[in-house]
Amino acid sequence: MKKKLVVLAVVAALMLIGARLAFGGPGRLIYDDGAYVKPGSLDDGKELRPHASITLQQAIAVARNAASGSLGQVDLEHYEGRLVYTVDVGDHEIKVDAANGRIDGSVPRD
Repeated sequence: MKKKLVVLAVVAALMLIGARLAFGGPGRLIYDDGAYVKPGSLDDGKELRPHASITLQQAIAVARNAASGSLGQVDLEHYEGRLVYTVDVGDHEIKVDAANGRIDGSVPRD
């Protein structure tokens, strides 16, 4: 009986390690809204992309120059009458104007 428990524990540990490697290992995925996603992926606002003049990658580059920390997800949304990318960087949400790439604000993440 004891031998079966040891074997079961080893198999379970190997399965957990395999699952972690299958998802890209530590630091390659983030957990957001109940799912594992790539950092820098567009979460909300995909339908607004045709209205943005700058790309998602450009908005991320601007936001990363404005704040330090790990990159989270990005939303494309209306903010104070403008279309902005809201980029999670560290403990801040950086608002990047989707028309001209300027920073429209930075607010602490909740």
